[in-house]
Amino acid sequence: MLDDDEAVALLRATTLLKELDEEDLRRLAARAVTRRYRRGQVVFTEGEPADTLLVVAQGRLKVLTKADDGRDHVLNIHGPRETIGELNIVEPGTRSASVEALEPSTALVLDRTAVWELVKERPAVAEQLIRALVAHVRRLTGANADLVFLDLPRRVAKLLLMRTREAGRPVIELGLTQTEIASLLGGSRQSVNQALREFERRTWILSEGQTITILQLERLRRFAGD
Repeated sequence: MLDDDEAVALLRATTLLKELDEEDLRRLAARAVTRRYRRGQVVFTEGEPADTLLVVAQGRLKVLTKADDGRDHVLNIHGPRETIGELNIVEPGTRSASVEALEPSTALVLDRTAVWELVKERPAVAEQLIRALVAHVRRLTGANADLVFLDLPRRVAKLLLMRTREAGRPVIELGLTQTEIASLLGGSRQSVNQALREFERRTWILSEGQTITILQLERLRRFAGD
């Protein structure tokens, strides 16, 4: 379980809540609940009531939905200091996707009521949250633009670079099968496999199962336009 100082530090590290002052963060931290999830454990199920914000403390969570053919379609992967359910703060409804733990994970769960009690007392907080939500929508727009304007090998390269930044080191555990990567990036498993093999042939990476070692970071960055 996260103590109060750890919870405050985590909330401050998020894009959504980073502009709140110490008093406001401590107030929210006091209302937050720590949850731990096993690898493969379902965190949320699509269609459930949605009235909480989840802040990842450790591990990674996979956001997915069911395709018409019954297969899972991966929408996003969230790691430490990232939030899930931002729009639920504004308008409660039902979950538009399911969330599953890719690995043993810990998260803070914050009820919408706690946030809105603060907003009602401190109108300035609402402005800060709106700015953060606008930034969130812009990031989603950028991700969608990548799907339109970048070919699959470059999308794979950007994914590897993003995971490298998150890990803070050149050795990364993807925690995803090639089929899941293809689903996340809007391509086929075969195309993902070909891209990784080509990166390895160029000695940009070393691939061992789901473990990737980045050997030539700058080459990969230039290729991805990162």
